[in-house]
Amino acid sequence: MSILIVLLYVGIVWIDPYGLLKQGLKRDFYVTSALCLLSFSIAVALAMDWQIPSPSPWIVQWVGKIF
Repeated sequence: MSILIVLLYVGIVWIDPYGLLKQGLKRDFYVTSALCLLSFSIAVALAMDWQIPSPSPWIVQWVGKIF
């Protein structure tokens, strides 16, 4: 399963962020690459059945402070 995810992300990175770099949009390339790296790390963690802590208690606290 993890090999499939790696191959899928290689295809996505080759098409999307690399195309931005070829067009000269460096800032867009860096933002897209950072988000893609974050997404890739979460996808690999889920494929390996690692337990990812839920951010919901933090979100509930932040919303509680706002309201």
